[in-house]
Amino acid sequence: MKRIIFIIGGIFFLILGLIGLILPVIPQIPFLTLSLLLFARGSRRVHEKLVKSRLFTKKIRPVIEKSPLLSRLLEDK
Repeated sequence: MKRIIFIIGGIFFLILGLIGLILPVIPQIPFLTLSLLLFARGSRRVHEKLVKSRLFTKKIRPVIEKSPLLSRLLEDK
């Protein structure tokens, strides 16, 4: 049951992050980072696809490398 909630939350925040790519009013990095964290807990396969995507390498990876907390959260899974 927890896995399903993490996956649904990951999809929701991924959609918000992608909308943020189109609309400059909505911040994209927090939503994409949160979706990455939720997918790390819910779906390993989707998490791996996000990590290997160009969107991740350009936008999210620098944010995670600067934050020790995010690095530890993603390292555990």
